[in-house]
Amino acid sequence: MTKIVNFEAIKKQFILVKPLGSGGTGDTHLLKDETTDMLFAFKKYVPKDSNYIDENYERFIDEIKILFNLSHPNVVRVYNYYLYPQQKTGYLQMEYIEGDSIAEFEIDPFGGKRWSDIFIETITAFEYLESNNVLHRDIRSANIMIDKNENVKVIDFGFGKKLEGLDLYAKSVHLNWPVTQLPNETNYEGIYNHQSEIYFLGKLLDNVIDRSLFTFNFEHIIEKMIQLDPENRYKSFHDISIDISKGVLGEIDFTEEEKDIYGKFANILSAVIMYYWSEYDPIRDDNEILNNLANLIRRSSLENVIQDNALLITCFIKGHYNYSNNIDIEVSIISDFYRLLDSLSPYKVKIVLDNIDARLSTIKVEAVEDDLPF
Repeated sequence: MTKIVNFEAIKKQFILVKPLGSGGTGDTHLLKDETTDMLFAFKKYVPKDSNYIDENYERFIDEIKILFNLSHPNVVRVYNYYLYPQQKTGYLQMEYIEGDSIAEFEIDPFGGKRWSDIFIETITAFEYLESNNVLHRDIRSANIMIDKNENVKVIDFGFGKKLEGLDLYAKSVHLNWPVTQLPNETNYEGIYNHQSEIYFLGKLLDNVIDRSLFTFNFEHIIEKMIQLDPENRYKSFHDISIDISKGVLGEIDFTEEEKDIYGKFANILSAVIMYYWSEYDPIRDDNEILNNLANLIRRSSLENVIQDNALLITCFIKGHYNYSNNIDIEVSIISDFYRLLDSLSPYKVKIVLDNIDARLSTIKVEAVEDDLPF
């Protein structure tokens, strides 16, 4: 007999198809929308410990807040939520990921993605979380899915935490993965931060990646990810992405014309920045950079050269810097570079902008003194 699940608040009915599993704060079921025949994963908050009902319910709401502010092709998408505060329960309506966990995924030897591709997509997802100050905190194979199109999907933020202000080194550690050895900062100081996530993700990937069929290109990166001492480990997922881009740049099929356009733009941009004040503070959002460049081109459309080189620098840099206006930057160089980015896939755009970032990061940083007492 078909069971109907009725959400009275929205007068909408779903057909209960089957259970999908349990997570840190709830159980997940597969439901079908009667109107559209679309499948959704519904996560119901189910208290695991009657002594912490209020605390766990708040954690469930925290997960909703986190997911509603995220939008990335490798992170599960949330569509709606239904809360029942008096009963201390609720439902989260999410994208249904049809596929396998990363531990169950098998490479097709006759085509499809390789483990190097899966590795890159996984790092990209966690770099996005890092850029939004979100810790996942439940890194295990069941929470990294590979869908039927072989796309990575990071799911289940039951232990997720949004870091704000001085909480960037969250000291409350709640792990749900039987790793045999904790990183030093977690083991000795109780600290769990993005560097800790790098460690746990590295250990997971090192465990599940099958090296038997094809060469895995990023052994050196995983080795650095799983160093116990944070001083010897990557500082951020963005740093990992830069190393990935360096490793694959020679393998990506950029034309000579594309390389020439990139070279002209990168050379002149780095030439006009003299030094940074106190720190290098770049813009890390690719879409923001693209929008900045589009606005600059529009404002300069009647000019042969941009009128102030800072207008271009601020497309990439948030912090303070010293720059030169003695070098003319032709608007056509910027336009050609923008058209190049616009013609590339998101993956190639990221590689190009990561290389711009790597080049700009080599410009010197100087401490700027003033006469203020403090």
